[in-house]
Order: sequence, then structure tokens, then C-alpha cells
Amino acid sequence: MTLNFTRFGSRAKTVATAVVLAAFMMSGSNATSAAEDPPTPQQRNAEIIRNAFALGVGGDENTFYSILAEDVQWTVARAVEPRTYTSRAQFLREGAGPIQSRLTGPIQANVRQLIAEGDVVVAIWDGTATARDGRPYVNSYAWVMTLRDERVVRATAFLDMVVLNELLERVEPA
Repeated sequence: MTLNFTRFGSRAKTVATAVVLAAFMMSGSNATSAAEDPPTPQQRNAEIIRNAFALGVGGDENTFYSILAEDVQWTVARAVEPRTYTSRAQFLREGAGPIQSRLTGPIQANVRQLIAEGDVVVAIWDGTATARDGRPYVNSYAWVMTLRDERVVRATAFLDMVVLNELLERVEPA
């Protein structure tokens, strides 16, 4: 079959060539779709983190914290005296617990960016919740997390401590 493009001009010939080339490439000739490739370890780690954030960030194991290893090393970065928790139970009780006890539900995460490199995922996110006094709790976070076997084994959390301290001082725990 011969196509005559002379009456349509060179632009039509270029478009037709592009369509034929695209159809050829999509037909499976020696090209594999990225959707068929298995995810890289970095992509898998980012997916684990993204899915965990979708559960909300609350004070129990049915939220984001379900992906923490039992022996997680979780550090809250502070200008004075950073605090490191040495287990999931300790972190939930002493780190997340005092915050969650002042909120009406889990913190809803708006993940702005996930950066994955090797076994480390950095999550930059904004969290919103309602405090027990009816006022909003809004904070911004950057969490640097190391994963092993699909569990967070080490994390350093950076957040606005002024906003957090205001919540802790203003609202009585449940």
C-alpha cells in the first residue's frame, strides 16, 4: 500500500510518520512497558511509605506506625536535647501518645514529596488534625526513614516544635 501525501503537505506526512512509529513502538516490538517492569527497591520503599501515610498518622499500630520495626530507633530532632526512642512500643507510648491524646483522630497526611535513595526514604509532608478543644492542629514535617524488610528501622523526624509545644501546653490529654 502506498500513501500519497502530496496533496496534504509535509506536515501531514510528518504526523502520519509519527503515528505509524508510535503504533509500531506500542505493538510490543522489542520494547517493554515501564508498567511491566518490577519496581526498584527505591520505588517499593516509597510505595510502602505512601501507603502507610494513607492510613493516617495516629497513636496506634493501625496507622502509619504499623510499618515500624519493633526495635525502631526513632529520633525527634530538637534544637536542644534530641530525643531517641528505642522501640515501637516506647515511641507510641512516649512520643506519639502524648500528641495523639490531644487530638480527636489521627493526623491526616498530605505528602508533598517522597525521595528514595537506597534503603532511605525522605518524606516531606503536612499534617492536619483537630485538637480536643476544637482548634486545628497543622504542622509540617520531614521524616528521614531507613527501611529493612519493608519496615522502618530508623527514623529522624523534623517538625515545627513551636506548633507542637503549643498543642501540648494548650490541650489537656484525654
